[in-house]
Amino acid sequence: MDAIYIVSTVLLPFLSFFLVYLLMPPLIKFLKSKGKVGKDIHKQNQPEITDMGGISILITLTIVILMLYFLLHLNYYLVIFISGLITGIIGLLDDLYNLGGKLKPALTLLGGAPILITLSYNPHPALPFLPSTSLIILYPILVPIGIAITSNAVNMLDVINGATPLLTMPIFTSLIIVSLIENKYNAIPILVVILASLLAFYFYNKYPAKTFMGNIGDFFIGGLLGAIAIVFRFETVVLVAMLPYIMHGFYVLSSVGRLFERREIKNKPVILKDGLLYPSDDPKAPITLMRLILSAGPLQEKEVAKVFFFMSCISSILAIITSFLTKI
Repeated sequence: MDAIYIVSTVLLPFLSFFLVYLLMPPLIKFLKSKGKVGKDIHKQNQPEITDMGGISILITLTIVILMLYFLLHLNYYLVIFISGLITGIIGLLDDLYNLGGKLKPALTLLGGAPILITLSYNPHPALPFLPSTSLIILYPILVPIGIAITSNAVNMLDVINGATPLLTMPIFTSLIIVSLIENKYNAIPILVVILASLLAFYFYNKYPAKTFMGNIGDFFIGGLLGAIAIVFRFETVVLVAMLPYIMHGFYVLSSVGRLFERREIKNKPVILKDGLLYPSDDPKAPITLMRLILSAGPLQEKEVAKVFFFMSCISSILAIITSFLTKI
């Protein structure tokens, strides 16, 4: 078992990294030939960049997580994967057909179905300073809502080159540390293979991006994150780690007042001028996390990406501290 565990936590992450890294060049070429491109709006000449690059992560993690399941025989790996796959497929449909700002979030509720059907949840979430909690009736309702929130949140903040990897890699790293703190060693294999795939994808998604993640990748990663939080009882930790996402969602929804598609927004929250990003002074433009960051002064896109990464690192450190507090 020890040897198998080492293979799962050391060799499979390498496989996850290299599969994504090697898949990307032919995938970029294929997607471009099919016209699956989008404008990089934060560049002066708005070049067309390959979209839906997150397909590489979905293909890779399908292979690697199934290998984890056959090596370790842990059913909840399959439950987590299927939850992420459902949200990933919804993201794919949105990439292809534009599901709209209301239908898409509603469909992501389906990502909670595998967890509910298999009863892969514990209605007693661990909270700081509380010896025990009991949400037996409420928790099953919160499961699909939680998956919908994490999947849509990751998608909403994917607004610049490298955003999703830079924001989620610290979160998955913090969950690996929390798994060690809380002796939840079975969570580590699936966390490290996801982290490795994101790292490989970052090399193609970082500024200046060669590919975008696409809704398929954002929803897949967000669905996996939500499922991991529920199945391994990391709810509070993930909530704290996702503070940048929560801030962004709160400001956007409170300023717009409804669910919406980025395509629907005519009054852009950020404007590009002479290679720098500035906050819009249009009162009708949504308030976003990036707009708030730029209110301190204009920045280059890659500098905004660094701020995103720094914010995620801080919130992830707070998440680790939260894990210690739940033990008090």
